[in-house]
Amino acid sequence: MRLRGAISAILVLASLSAWASARRASPQSAPPNSGVTSSAAAAQPASSAGLDLYVKNYDYAQLEQAVDAMPQSPDRDYFRGVLANRTNHLADSIELLTAVLPHLESSAPERAAVALDALADDYVKSFRCSDAIPMYEKLLGNYSSHLGAVEKQSTDDDYHAVLLLKGAPPQTISFDGAIDLATHRNPVLGTIDADLTVNGIEQSWILDTGANFSTVSASFAAKLGVQLSQGAAQTEGITGAENKLQVAILPEMKLGGATIRNVVLLVLDDANLNVPTGKTHYQINAILGYPVMQALQRITFTKDGHFLAGPDSPSGRDGARLYMDELTPLLECDVENRKLLFSFDTGADESVLSDRYRHDFHRAFKGLHKKPYGMGGTGGVKIMRAYYLPEVQLGVGQAHPALYKVPVVPPIGSDIDRRYGNLGRDLVDPYSSFTIDFGNMRFLLGDALPPQPK
Repeated sequence: MRLRGAISAILVLASLSAWASARRASPQSAPPNSGVTSSAAAAQPASSAGLDLYVKNYDYAQLEQAVDAMPQSPDRDYFRGVLANRTNHLADSIELLTAVLPHLESSAPERAAVALDALADDYVKSFRCSDAIPMYEKLLGNYSSHLGAVEKQSTDDDYHAVLLLKGAPPQTISFDGAIDLATHRNPVLGTIDADLTVNGIEQSWILDTGANFSTVSASFAAKLGVQLSQGAAQTEGITGAENKLQVAILPEMKLGGATIRNVVLLVLDDANLNVPTGKTHYQINAILGYPVMQALQRITFTKDGHFLAGPDSPSGRDGARLYMDELTPLLECDVENRKLLFSFDTGADESVLSDRYRHDFHRAFKGLHKKPYGMGGTGGVKIMRAYYLPEVQLGVGQAHPALYKVPVVPPIGSDIDRRYGNLGRDLVDPYSSFTIDFGNMRFLLGDALPPQPK
């Protein structure tokens, strides 16, 4: 459960990422400059060690091809279980990894650690937190030597957060009509927001696919009248400071014709959701996150201000492939005839590329020089120096969007180091709509809009 992977809003020189801290970055992870790239790996025979690198490097398309060619074996079931986790087939992942785990524990402890992490994630996303707890305990108790210091701390943070949800009722959803919510752009943050009435309280909520859980400020939680957990967990902010969080269960939320019950809310101190916007600050009070959106089955954001969702909303079947990195959607894009994975976050104003992208496409950086860049989050703003690529061409399904003046950051000790970057709203703004189809695990861009005058 990547509690720190989201609530992103790129501002003038600072991207707010209220949970953008070090997560899953460790010495055991293949570094961005390891030389193992999608094209290089695909050109080599799929050895067992090569498949492990596919997992570490998010090369899931190559992993799927290699696993399809494997004979039946416990190793094949392990990789099938990991892929089922990454493609959101949770029941299949649980069945496969549970069956193969004893074999991994006796013969392949590094894979056992990956399997336990995936099983914990499967159970969290299935709203079975009580089943996730022993997975975390075994991972931390028996396999901590296979976790780097940062990874161990973040896993421990996740474990204590899940403990707060032990015995919580599962989230459920029912549909009795269409879902068509009016949206607007936040005048300060630029995020896509919707005015929702929850527990009789009207509030603007950020619709954030990158937010691992729906999140509210402590003052807004008090207005909602939800009961906070007696205990608290913590997560590390971008500056290294630990930030307290509590959880609450929202009994019911209505979104048009959908009723979602038992919605998990992360509750942060107001100060941790107070965003610097130059000379002033903006207080975020409510973010609608991934678990609610995934429950809606598919969601469409339109340029003219609509949020469509539910089983009768537009399908994304013909779009680009999606995978999951725990609670973070990953979008498959073509770059120079290579398939690369980027996280996608509607809460982020602009896209950011990683040092792995710089390493693999180093020719594009010839003659460029680093400039100041600030990335903010809980605990403040982290200043760094980044390259800015004038233009990046992507293939997203049948669409071919271009990104401009894209910052490329150095290693920052987070998941972005092993992905190729995080894609924000600059990816989708030139199009009439975009659809995230969780049933088919696809992402579809609508019609391209006429170029806007500069």
